[in-house]
Amino acid sequence: MARPLIAVFRGGYTGESVISMQSARTMMEAIDGTAFEAVYITVSRDAWTCERADGTPVPFDRALLTADRGTGHERFAAALIAIHGTPGEDGKLQGYLDMLNVPYQTGGVLAMALTMSKFSTTSLLRQMGFHVAPSVLLRTRDADTEAHVLQVVGLPCFVKPDGSGSSLGISKVKTASELPAALDKAFAEDASVMCEGFARGRELTCGVLRLNGAVQALPVCEIRTSSEFFDYHAKYHAADTQEIIPAPIPDRVKHIVQERSVAIYTALKCAGMVRVDHIWSDPGETEQDVVTIEVNTTPGFSPASIYPKMLEVAGIGVAGAINGLVAAMLQPK
Repeated sequence: MARPLIAVFRGGYTGESVISMQSARTMMEAIDGTAFEAVYITVSRDAWTCERADGTPVPFDRALLTADRGTGHERFAAALIAIHGTPGEDGKLQGYLDMLNVPYQTGGVLAMALTMSKFSTTSLLRQMGFHVAPSVLLRTRDADTEAHVLQVVGLPCFVKPDGSGSSLGISKVKTASELPAALDKAFAEDASVMCEGFARGRELTCGVLRLNGAVQALPVCEIRTSSEFFDYHAKYHAADTQEIIPAPIPDRVKHIVQERSVAIYTALKCAGMVRVDHIWSDPGETEQDVVTIEVNTTPGFSPASIYPKMLEVAGIGVAGAINGLVAAMLQPK
């Protein structure tokens, strides 16, 4: 009997496509080749291509999402989405797969579209009662824009492209004179920009996933960097960035972070692997001492990324998570 055909989507339309290629490779190498047959589908604005892990092209029909592995065209049994940013993290690819009745490991169209917007995510979390920083969304700039930002969120603050990932286009603003350049940088990445109040403290992140039918939190990670914040350079190039797993924090804080991360995952109807980022005001140990700053619904999965490291410390492992997610997608609904 033929092994189920699995698509590993990679690439995308943003500067995060480089990280996507690495994330997809980690997934591909983890897939059990005796149980499943996986191929890459590489997505770009110009074309979609299909190839095996060794680069051998596979005949592919994008309209029907079928491929010919030697016995005629067949529909993919399931899809692993490793695209960071559009169209894999904003619900567009999920909608396409829904119409073709191909299961995937991430959240659905609404969940992905909503969480792609940092402002929409934190606004909804605030409404649901989760502790987040004050923020304001900008779609245009006029003479009053900068004064409005300073009035609502104060200084220091973060200026972020609303729908960008991997910390692309983000600036930490300490003085009013730095705000115009930060806005220019963010608007160069996205038509919408979020300005967010600064939460002072230690940066903690927690992975969450649904495995074997249960949602579970992974060990909490503390991120330490000499950079102003955990920016693109600190994430992927800095030699002195530390990702400490498990984080050296009090048990009470660990439980707050894990329980809140699971609660957010459930409230936002997430699926698959998600990472929730927080700031902890050391040494406090109350709910108000932890501020949630971001929800990553397709977190980086490269060898340098935090999520695979959390899986290993948890005893699940990358292969255990990936093959478990694939097996769950193939179960009859």
